[in-house]
Amino acid sequence: MMTYKIKIRPKALKFIEKQDKTQRLRIYKAIYNLPNGDVKKLAGYKNEFRLRVRRL
Repeated sequence: MMTYKIKIRPKALKFIEKQDKTQRLRIYKAIYNLPNGDVKKLAGYKNEFRLRVRRL
């Protein structure tokens, strides 16, 4: 089993905390279920990825 280190940038954390409770829970659930989900490597970065979480 691989171990991952997840860093949430302050700007992203601020965005997440502004969301309503339902959306916030969906975002955090997607983060904790990594590496599953819609994850893609960011172009131009060595080891940075983005996670897409759909809206309802």
